[in-house]
Amino acid sequence: MDNANDTVIMDADSKAQNPNDYSDLLQTKHSDAFAFSDQEKLILKLYDDLQELELQQSLLEAHKEAQTPDVSALSDDVLQEQLITAEREAMEARAEYELRNKITHSTLVMDPVLKAVHGGESTGYAEKRLLPLITERDTVSMVHGSLASKLASMQPDLTAAAQGNIAANERNKELAQTLLALAEEMKTQSTEDIQDSQLRDRVRDVEKGVKESRRRVKILKGILSGMIVGSGINWAKDEVLRELVMDDEEDG
Repeated sequence: MDNANDTVIMDADSKAQNPNDYSDLLQTKHSDAFAFSDQEKLILKLYDDLQELELQQSLLEAHKEAQTPDVSALSDDVLQEQLITAEREAMEARAEYELRNKITHSTLVMDPVLKAVHGGESTGYAEKRLLPLITERDTVSMVHGSLASKLASMQPDLTAAAQGNIAANERNKELAQTLLALAEEMKTQSTEDIQDSQLRDRVRDVEKGVKESRRRVKILKGILSGMIVGSGINWAKDEVLRELVMDDEEDG
């Protein structure tokens, strides 16, 4: 028979955990433990300098290959066309260099990574230093993929909320126009000229309501536009979001 005073033993894994808490995954005993030696730092610096020199060399070679005619006798249109051609050739030369550099970089990186993961006992010291970092990189990539998926799943809800906000804004515009029309009809007399005290109070309430409505609409538009722009969503390609962000209605 169970005793009321018996202590209930629970596994640590049975504790309630926050599914959005990635701190345990991102913090390991290897976090921030890797450090380059002075010699390794020098090698990396020289490698970066070499890449920069190779880029400059590629651009110079592309410039030499391009013919440089006498531009003094050329019209502005022809000169502009040649400038565009020269810029395109420079961009192509840079793109070709960057592609070649990426292939070289991937080749240099892949070999030690494969040795670190699959080398076994024959793995050298340098590759062994990489293994914990590779594990952490894969973990961060997994977390990033999960967060990116959640962000993508939220976009339809955000779009629906934006559409609802636009509909509400349209309704507010209609109400504001109605109130303004009523106010225009009463411009011939001021609020203080109205003899009926109840009607005078109602007019004052309407005027306050118009100002408050405009203020709320302006604040809500600013907040929602900031949320859309700050979310990283490509709102420029979505007609609804673009209309909401780019709406330049002046609040009176």
